[in-house]
Amino acid sequence: MASPSKDSGISLMPFFDRCKLPATVKDDCDAFVRSRYSCPVRPAPFQGYCSYTLFVGEEIAVQFRPFAHKLDIDLTRTACNIFGHLAPETEYLGQLEGTGLYAFSMRKLPGVSLADHRALSSKRSGREQIVRDFAQLQALAWQKARCAEELLDEKRTVGSSLSSRLELMSASLPLRFRRFASSLLGDISEIEALPWVFTHGDLQPSNICVNAYSGKLTGLLDWAEAEWLPFGIGMYGLEELLGEDNLDGQFVYYPEARRLRHMFWKQVMLLIPELARDSKKVSLTMKAQKLGILLWHGIAFDDGNLNRVVEEGNANDNREIQRLAVFLSHSSSTNQLKMRKISISPISPLTRIRSFLPGKV
Repeated sequence: MASPSKDSGISLMPFFDRCKLPATVKDDCDAFVRSRYSCPVRPAPFQGYCSYTLFVGEEIAVQFRPFAHKLDIDLTRTACNIFGHLAPETEYLGQLEGTGLYAFSMRKLPGVSLADHRALSSKRSGREQIVRDFAQLQALAWQKARCAEELLDEKRTVGSSLSSRLELMSASLPLRFRRFASSLLGDISEIEALPWVFTHGDLQPSNICVNAYSGKLTGLLDWAEAEWLPFGIGMYGLEELLGEDNLDGQFVYYPEARRLRHMFWKQVMLLIPELARDSKKVSLTMKAQKLGILLWHGIAFDDGNLNRVVEEGNANDNREIQRLAVFLSHSSSTNQLKMRKISISPISPLTRIRSFLPGKV
Protein backbone atom coordinates (compact mmCIF):
# COMPACT_ATOMS: atom_id res chain seq x y z
CA MET A 1 0.00 0.00 0.00
CA ALA A 2 1.06 3.59 -0.47
CA SER A 3 1.89 5.87 2.41
CA PRO A 4 -1.00 7.69 4.14
CA SER A 5 -2.77 10.17 1.85
CA LYS A 6 -5.83 12.35 1.57
CA ASP A 7 -7.55 9.96 -0.82
CA SER A 8 -11.15 9.71 0.34
CA GLY A 9 -11.31 6.14 -0.99
CA ILE A 10 -14.07 3.78 0.17
CA SER A 11 -15.46 3.79 3.71
CA LEU A 12 -14.97 0.66 5.83
CA MET A 13 -18.49 -0.59 6.34
CA PRO A 14 -19.46 -1.19 2.69
CA PHE A 15 -16.60 -3.69 2.40
CA PHE A 16 -17.92 -5.81 5.27
CA ASP A 17 -21.47 -5.38 3.98
CA ARG A 18 -20.41 -6.64 0.54
CA CYS A 19 -18.80 -9.65 2.22
CA LYS A 20 -22.05 -10.20 4.17
CA LEU A 21 -20.17 -9.92 7.45
CA PRO A 22 -21.21 -8.11 10.66
CA ALA A 23 -19.44 -4.85 11.49
CA THR A 24 -17.78 -6.55 14.48
CA VAL A 25 -15.54 -8.47 12.07
CA LYS A 26 -13.54 -5.27 11.67
CA ASP A 27 -12.50 -5.60 15.32
CA ASP A 28 -11.56 -9.24 14.70
CA CYS A 29 -9.34 -8.16 11.79
CA ASP A 30 -7.66 -5.54 13.96
CA ALA A 31 -7.06 -8.07 16.74
CA PHE A 32 -5.66 -10.60 14.25
CA VAL A 33 -3.03 -8.08 13.15
CA ARG A 34 -2.19 -6.81 16.63
CA SER A 35 -1.56 -10.38 17.77
CA ARG A 36 1.18 -10.69 15.15
CA TYR A 37 2.90 -7.31 15.28
CA SER A 38 4.21 -5.12 18.07
CA CYS A 39 4.09 -1.89 16.01
CA PRO A 40 1.10 0.47 16.18
CA VAL A 41 -1.81 -0.64 13.98
CA ARG A 42 -4.29 1.71 12.31
CA PRO A 43 -6.78 1.50 9.42
CA ALA A 44 -5.47 2.91 6.15
CA PRO A 45 -6.96 6.38 5.50
CA PHE A 46 -8.29 5.08 2.18
CA GLN A 47 -9.79 1.68 1.48
CA GLY A 48 -10.20 -0.36 -1.70
CA TYR A 49 -13.37 -1.94 -3.02
CA CYS A 50 -12.09 -5.49 -2.56
CA SER A 51 -10.15 -5.31 0.72
CA TYR A 52 -9.84 -3.93 4.21
CA THR A 53 -6.35 -2.53 4.86
CA LEU A 54 -4.44 -1.80 8.05
CA PHE A 55 -1.10 -0.02 8.35
CA VAL A 56 1.42 -1.60 10.72
CA GLY A 57 4.03 0.93 11.74
CA GLU A 58 5.55 2.77 8.79
CA GLU A 59 6.72 -0.15 6.64
CA ILE A 60 3.96 -2.78 6.49
CA ALA A 61 0.37 -3.00 5.30
CA VAL A 62 -1.98 -5.90 5.99
CA GLN A 63 -4.98 -6.57 3.77
CA PHE A 64 -8.02 -8.76 4.38
CA ARG A 65 -9.65 -10.06 1.19
CA PRO A 66 -12.56 -12.41 0.47
CA PHE A 67 -11.89 -15.56 -1.52
CA ALA A 68 -13.06 -14.01 -4.80
CA HIS A 69 -10.38 -11.30 -4.54
CA LYS A 70 -7.62 -13.09 -2.65
CA LEU A 71 -4.05 -12.54 -3.79
CA ASP A 72 -2.11 -15.30 -5.52
CA ILE A 73 1.34 -15.30 -3.92
CA ASP A 74 2.89 -16.82 -7.03
CA LEU A 75 1.55 -13.90 -9.07
CA THR A 76 2.72 -11.26 -6.59
CA ARG A 77 6.13 -12.92 -6.60
CA THR A 78 6.17 -12.76 -10.40
CA ALA A 79 5.29 -9.07 -10.26
CA CYS A 80 8.25 -8.43 -7.94
CA ASN A 81 10.59 -10.46 -10.16
CA ILE A 82 9.62 -8.47 -13.25
CA PHE A 83 8.96 -4.99 -11.90
CA GLY A 84 11.25 -4.95 -8.86
CA HIS A 85 10.49 -2.26 -6.29
CA LEU A 86 7.38 -1.16 -8.22
CA ALA A 87 5.49 -4.18 -6.85
CA PRO A 88 5.14 -4.83 -3.09
CA GLU A 89 6.61 -8.02 -1.62
CA THR A 90 3.64 -9.96 -0.28
CA GLU A 91 3.21 -12.75 2.30
CA TYR A 92 0.16 -14.85 3.11
CA LEU A 93 -0.66 -14.65 6.85
CA GLY A 94 -3.61 -17.01 7.03
CA GLN A 95 -7.41 -17.02 7.12
CA LEU A 96 -9.53 -15.23 9.69
CA GLU A 97 -11.55 -18.09 11.10
CA GLY A 98 -15.26 -18.07 10.40
CA THR A 99 -15.18 -15.05 8.07
CA GLY A 100 -13.90 -16.26 4.71
CA LEU A 101 -11.35 -13.45 4.77
CA TYR A 102 -7.71 -14.06 3.85
CA ALA A 103 -4.91 -11.93 5.34
CA PHE A 104 -1.82 -10.74 3.47
CA SER A 105 1.08 -8.57 4.59
CA MET A 106 3.01 -6.43 2.14
CA ARG A 107 5.65 -3.76 1.99
CA LYS A 108 4.13 -0.31 1.93
CA LEU A 109 4.99 1.52 -1.26
CA PRO A 110 6.35 5.06 -0.99
CA GLY A 111 4.52 8.10 -2.30
CA VAL A 112 0.86 8.96 -2.71
CA SER A 113 -1.80 7.71 -5.08
CA LEU A 114 -1.97 9.36 -8.48
CA ALA A 115 -5.50 10.42 -7.57
CA ASP A 116 -4.13 12.36 -4.59
CA HIS A 117 -1.28 13.83 -6.60
CA ARG A 118 -3.73 15.19 -9.15
CA ALA A 119 -5.79 16.79 -6.39
CA LEU A 120 -2.68 18.49 -4.98
CA SER A 121 -0.91 19.44 -8.21
CA SER A 122 -1.91 20.37 -11.75
CA LYS A 123 1.68 20.67 -13.04
CA ARG A 124 2.06 19.36 -16.57
CA SER A 125 5.54 18.10 -15.74
CA GLY A 126 3.98 15.54 -13.43
CA ARG A 127 1.73 14.32 -16.23
CA GLU A 128 4.72 13.91 -18.53
CA GLN A 129 6.65 12.03 -15.85
CA ILE A 130 3.99 9.40 -15.25
CA VAL A 131 3.52 8.84 -19.00
CA ARG A 132 7.28 8.31 -19.43
CA ASP A 133 7.32 5.95 -16.47
CA PHE A 134 4.38 4.03 -17.89
CA ALA A 135 6.39 3.51 -21.08
CA GLN A 136 9.26 2.21 -18.94
CA LEU A 137 6.81 -0.21 -17.32
CA GLN A 138 5.99 -1.64 -20.77
CA ALA A 139 9.70 -2.10 -21.48
CA LEU A 140 10.21 -3.97 -18.19
CA ALA A 141 7.32 -6.27 -19.06
CA TRP A 142 8.71 -6.83 -22.58
CA GLN A 143 12.09 -7.91 -21.16
CA LYS A 144 10.42 -10.88 -19.44
CA ALA A 145 7.95 -11.70 -22.21
CA ARG A 146 6.92 -15.29 -22.96
CA CYS A 147 5.31 -16.94 -25.96
CA ALA A 148 1.73 -18.18 -25.82
CA GLU A 149 2.77 -21.82 -26.11
CA GLU A 150 4.67 -21.60 -22.82
CA LEU A 151 1.57 -20.39 -20.98
CA LEU A 152 -1.05 -22.98 -21.85
CA ASP A 153 -1.53 -23.94 -18.19
CA GLU A 154 -1.00 -20.43 -16.80
CA LYS A 155 -3.58 -18.39 -18.67
CA ARG A 156 -6.14 -16.93 -16.33
CA THR A 157 -9.62 -15.40 -16.62
CA VAL A 158 -8.99 -12.91 -19.44
CA GLY A 159 -6.05 -14.52 -21.23
CA SER A 160 -7.88 -17.81 -21.68
CA SER A 161 -10.99 -16.21 -23.19
CA LEU A 162 -9.91 -13.38 -25.50
CA SER A 163 -11.76 -14.67 -28.57
CA SER A 164 -14.97 -15.54 -26.73
CA ARG A 165 -15.03 -12.15 -25.01
CA LEU A 166 -14.59 -10.37 -28.33
CA GLU A 167 -17.41 -12.44 -29.82
CA LEU A 168 -19.62 -11.50 -26.88
CA MET A 169 -18.82 -7.81 -27.26
CA SER A 170 -19.27 -7.93 -31.04
CA ALA A 171 -22.80 -9.22 -30.50
CA SER A 172 -23.89 -7.41 -27.35
CA LEU A 173 -22.06 -4.12 -26.79
CA PRO A 174 -24.05 -0.94 -27.36
CA LEU A 175 -24.33 -0.63 -31.16
CA ARG A 176 -21.87 2.27 -31.50
CA PHE A 177 -19.04 0.12 -30.07
CA ARG A 178 -19.66 -3.22 -31.78
CA ARG A 179 -17.64 -2.37 -34.89
CA PHE A 180 -14.49 -1.96 -32.78
CA ALA A 181 -14.91 -5.42 -31.30
CA SER A 182 -15.82 -6.97 -34.66
CA SER A 183 -12.75 -5.47 -36.32
CA LEU A 184 -10.43 -6.78 -33.61
CA LEU A 185 -12.02 -10.22 -33.81
CA GLY A 186 -10.48 -10.57 -37.25
CA ASP A 187 -7.03 -9.78 -35.82
CA ILE A 188 -7.21 -11.83 -32.64
CA SER A 189 -5.00 -14.68 -33.88
CA GLU A 190 -2.20 -12.27 -34.74
CA ILE A 191 -2.65 -10.36 -31.48
CA GLU A 192 -2.37 -13.62 -29.55
CA ALA A 193 0.86 -14.34 -31.47
CA LEU A 194 2.48 -11.24 -29.93
CA PRO A 195 4.82 -11.81 -26.95
CA TRP A 196 2.81 -12.33 -23.76
CA VAL A 197 3.76 -10.08 -20.84
CA PHE A 198 2.78 -9.91 -17.17
CA THR A 199 -0.02 -7.36 -16.97
CA HIS A 200 -1.53 -5.46 -14.04
CA GLY A 201 -5.27 -6.04 -13.98
CA ASP A 202 -6.59 -2.82 -12.46
CA LEU A 203 -4.66 0.23 -13.63
CA GLN A 204 -6.52 3.20 -12.21
CA PRO A 205 -5.25 6.33 -10.40
CA SER A 206 -5.95 4.96 -6.92
CA ASN A 207 -3.69 1.95 -7.60
CA ILE A 208 -0.80 3.98 -9.05
CA CYS A 209 1.69 5.38 -6.51
CA VAL A 210 3.79 8.41 -7.39
CA ASN A 211 6.26 10.73 -5.70
CA ALA A 212 4.25 13.55 -4.12
CA TYR A 213 6.54 16.22 -5.56
CA SER A 214 7.75 14.97 -8.94
CA GLY A 215 4.93 12.64 -9.96
CA LYS A 216 7.45 9.87 -10.65
CA LEU A 217 6.02 6.35 -10.51
CA THR A 218 6.91 4.64 -7.23
CA GLY A 219 4.77 1.51 -7.44
CA LEU A 220 1.54 -0.25 -8.35
CA LEU A 221 -0.97 -1.56 -5.84
CA ASP A 222 -3.44 -4.45 -6.06
CA TRP A 223 -2.07 -7.24 -8.25
CA ALA A 224 -5.06 -9.51 -7.56
CA GLU A 225 -6.21 -9.43 -11.21
CA ALA A 226 -2.73 -9.65 -12.77
CA GLU A 227 -2.12 -12.18 -15.52
CA TRP A 228 -0.12 -12.92 -18.68
CA LEU A 229 -1.60 -11.21 -21.75
CA PRO A 230 -0.43 -10.28 -25.27
CA PHE A 231 1.83 -7.22 -25.30
CA GLY A 232 -0.17 -4.02 -25.72
CA ILE A 233 -3.35 -5.08 -23.92
CA GLY A 234 -1.97 -3.66 -20.65
CA MET A 235 -1.57 -0.30 -22.35
CA TYR A 236 -5.29 0.25 -21.77
CA GLY A 237 -4.08 2.10 -18.67
CA LEU A 238 -2.46 4.83 -20.77
CA GLU A 239 -5.83 6.45 -21.37
CA GLU A 240 -6.37 7.02 -17.63
CA LEU A 241 -3.07 8.94 -17.58
CA LEU A 242 -4.08 11.32 -20.37
CA GLY A 243 -7.02 12.91 -18.57
CA GLU A 244 -9.29 12.68 -15.55
CA ASP A 245 -12.88 13.03 -14.40
CA ASN A 246 -14.36 16.51 -14.35
CA LEU A 247 -16.69 17.79 -11.64
CA ASP A 248 -19.60 15.98 -13.28
CA GLY A 249 -17.76 12.67 -13.12
CA GLN A 250 -17.16 12.62 -16.88
CA PHE A 251 -13.71 11.67 -18.17
CA VAL A 252 -12.06 14.45 -20.19
CA TYR A 253 -8.64 14.40 -21.85
CA TYR A 254 -6.03 16.99 -20.88
CA PRO A 255 -5.34 19.73 -23.46
CA GLU A 256 -1.89 18.19 -24.01
CA ALA A 257 -3.19 14.62 -24.33
CA ARG A 258 -2.20 14.26 -27.99
CA ARG A 259 1.36 15.32 -27.24
CA LEU A 260 1.54 12.97 -24.26
CA ARG A 261 0.29 10.08 -26.40
CA HIS A 262 2.98 10.71 -29.01
CA MET A 263 5.57 10.98 -26.25
CA PHE A 264 4.49 7.63 -24.83
CA TRP A 265 4.88 5.81 -28.14
CA LYS A 266 8.18 7.54 -28.82
CA GLN A 267 9.46 6.32 -25.45
CA VAL A 268 8.21 2.78 -26.08
CA MET A 269 10.04 2.69 -29.41
CA LEU A 270 13.24 4.02 -27.84
CA LEU A 271 13.10 1.51 -25.00
CA ILE A 272 12.15 -1.47 -27.18
CA PRO A 273 14.14 -1.03 -30.42
CA GLU A 274 13.29 -4.52 -31.66
CA LEU A 275 9.62 -3.50 -31.61
CA ALA A 276 10.37 -0.25 -33.45
CA ARG A 277 11.99 -2.22 -36.26
CA ASP A 278 8.81 -4.24 -36.91
CA SER A 279 6.02 -1.95 -38.14
CA LYS A 280 3.51 -4.81 -38.35
CA LYS A 281 4.13 -5.72 -34.72
CA VAL A 282 3.68 -2.06 -33.77
CA SER A 283 0.34 -2.00 -35.58
CA LEU A 284 -0.76 -5.15 -33.75
CA THR A 285 0.37 -3.69 -30.41
CA MET A 286 -1.84 -0.66 -31.00
CA LYS A 287 -4.75 -2.93 -31.84
CA ALA A 288 -4.01 -4.88 -28.65
CA GLN A 289 -4.25 -1.65 -26.68
CA LYS A 290 -7.70 -1.05 -28.15
CA LEU A 291 -8.59 -4.62 -27.19
CA GLY A 292 -7.47 -3.81 -23.65
CA ILE A 293 -9.79 -0.81 -23.58
CA LEU A 294 -12.70 -2.98 -24.67
CA LEU A 295 -11.89 -5.70 -22.14
CA TRP A 296 -11.57 -3.34 -19.17
CA HIS A 297 -14.47 -1.03 -19.98
CA GLY A 298 -16.74 -3.13 -22.19
CA ILE A 299 -17.06 -6.00 -19.71
CA ALA A 300 -18.91 -5.16 -16.50
CA PHE A 301 -16.99 -5.82 -13.27
CA ASP A 302 -20.04 -7.09 -11.32
CA ASP A 303 -17.98 -7.73 -8.17
CA GLY A 304 -15.36 -9.57 -10.17
CA ASN A 305 -17.63 -11.86 -12.23
CA LEU A 306 -16.51 -10.41 -15.60
CA ASN A 307 -19.12 -12.25 -17.64
CA ARG A 308 -21.53 -9.49 -18.72
CA VAL A 309 -21.20 -6.81 -21.39
CA VAL A 310 -21.97 -3.24 -20.30
CA GLU A 311 -25.48 -2.09 -21.16
CA GLU A 312 -26.79 1.28 -22.30
CA GLY A 313 -29.27 2.54 -19.72
CA ASN A 314 -27.83 0.53 -16.83
CA ALA A 315 -26.80 3.12 -14.25
CA ASN A 316 -24.04 0.85 -12.95
CA ASP A 317 -22.43 0.86 -16.40
CA ASN A 318 -22.58 4.59 -17.16
CA ARG A 319 -18.98 5.27 -16.12
CA GLU A 320 -17.57 2.50 -18.30
CA ILE A 321 -19.71 3.41 -21.31
CA GLN A 322 -18.62 7.05 -21.13
CA ARG A 323 -14.98 5.96 -20.99
CA LEU A 324 -15.48 3.62 -23.94
CA ALA A 325 -16.88 6.52 -25.97
CA VAL A 326 -13.90 8.73 -25.12
CA PHE A 327 -11.12 6.15 -25.27
CA LEU A 328 -12.17 4.53 -28.54
CA SER A 329 -12.58 7.86 -30.34
CA HIS A 330 -9.68 9.65 -28.59
CA SER A 331 -11.89 12.67 -28.05
CA SER A 332 -13.59 14.11 -24.99
CA SER A 333 -17.30 13.60 -25.43
CA THR A 334 -18.26 16.25 -22.87
CA ASN A 335 -15.75 18.89 -23.90
CA GLN A 336 -14.10 18.83 -27.32
CA LEU A 337 -10.57 20.09 -26.83
CA LYS A 338 -8.48 21.79 -29.49
CA MET A 339 -5.10 20.09 -29.70
CA ARG A 340 -2.07 21.69 -31.26
CA LYS A 341 -0.25 19.60 -33.85
CA ILE A 342 3.14 18.18 -32.92
CA SER A 343 5.97 17.80 -35.38
CA ILE A 344 7.95 14.60 -34.98
CA SER A 345 11.64 14.69 -35.84
CA PRO A 346 12.47 12.46 -38.81
CA ILE A 347 15.22 10.83 -36.79
CA SER A 348 12.78 9.79 -34.08
CA PRO A 349 11.97 6.06 -33.82
CA LEU A 350 8.33 7.15 -33.75
CA THR A 351 8.60 8.19 -37.41
CA ARG A 352 8.43 4.51 -38.36
CA ILE A 353 4.93 4.21 -36.91
CA ARG A 354 3.39 7.64 -37.55
CA SER A 355 0.94 6.14 -40.02
CA PHE A 356 -0.55 4.03 -37.22
CA LEU A 357 -1.13 6.90 -34.78
CA PRO A 358 -4.69 8.23 -34.50
CA GLY A 359 -5.35 11.63 -36.02
CA LYS A 360 -7.24 12.93 -32.98
CA VAL A 361 -6.25 13.19 -29.35
